[in-house]
Amino acid sequence: MTSKPYKLYYWPIPGLGEASRVALTLAKLEWEDIAIDGKMFADMKGDGTLPWGMVPLLQTPDGPLAESIAILRYLGNMCGLIPDDPFSAAKVDEFLDGIAPHSGILDGTFSIDDVEERIRVRTALFEPEAKGTKSLTLLEEKLSQSSTGWVANTPAMNIADLKIFTHVFGMFSGNFDGVDKSILSDYPNLVKYHDLVANEPRIKDHYANLPEGSLRWTYQPGAFSSL
Repeated sequence: MTSKPYKLYYWPIPGLGEASRVALTLAKLEWEDIAIDGKMFADMKGDGTLPWGMVPLLQTPDGPLAESIAILRYLGNMCGLIPDDPFSAAKVDEFLDGIAPHSGILDGTFSIDDVEERIRVRTALFEPEAKGTKSLTLLEEKLSQSSTGWVANTPAMNIADLKIFTHVFGMFSGNFDGVDKSILSDYPNLVKYHDLVANEPRIKDHYANLPEGSLRWTYQPGAFSSL
């Protein structure tokens, strides 16, 4: 532990905490990435540290802040990823709120202990008319409607882009058995979008020097060029 003014508590994977990690870095804040484990999570729930009983949790100089989207909105003001124009800012919020019900594609699969069953269930999520397919198809359609390439049709990258980029492409890192990156070959707009965000100078610099075997390879330029 350090005395840095900002501390992000989350599991040692990209997941729901990744967009906030990027935002903290882009905002040039002094922060600490605290990787929790099962015991620490249970202790935090038990002592009331977690306002809603879930992580990520961001400790700020003004107190704790929970819920990944709330954290992202808070940090977005600090790293310049919320549009100045009120309508554009509202469209970013609209996108974040609208996409939320379609985001938890793998929810319900993490508690399946049997590997073969877990793979079977996850594979089925990307069959025609299944949950994963519908979610990715929706994103594919939304991207086709953007004249700028950014998800909320803003002139520049915004916090919704951090959310979509880290969440969607994090699923295809190889960390989740049964979810293969070849699935993305059916979504050319998503692959094009990946290239746009991954090559944005701040994002490219953030992921430039990853340790060997990092799950975050999926956020680098060209990660899906073989599709």
